[in-house]
Amino acid sequence: MIDATIQKDGKRYVMFLKDETKTPPQKNIRIAISDKLTSGYSKPSLSITGNYWAEGPTAIKVKGSWIVYFDKYVEHAYGAVTSTNLKTWIDISDKISFPKGARHGTVVRVTRKRFDGVVGALGKK
Repeated sequence: MIDATIQKDGKRYVMFLKDETKTPPQKNIRIAISDKLTSGYSKPSLSITGNYWAEGPTAIKVKGSWIVYFDKYVEHAYGAVTSTNLKTWIDISDKISFPKGARHGTVVRVTRKRFDGVVGALGKK
């Protein structure tokens, strides 16, 4: 298991990670849950991603729904899945877009003021 990212969810922690099993090859994203940040994680779930190789997960929870973004590295594309319960996942890769060549990334929350400042600064170049 590699490429882990951890998000706090109430009183528990959810780890999104890549299964790096070589034989048979897995190369997919799974989750594990713990009541502690640094130990006690559950056995990883079944794959939450589709029939493609995925790595570099980053997750965010928005209005009760999880969105996990990841690199479909063999396809040279970015993908995403969503869930409201961390058990049933829906692939929404066809509903997202990223700049060509995007690779592993992360989600960062910013204020509207900061966002407008960055966009404004980019527009001045």
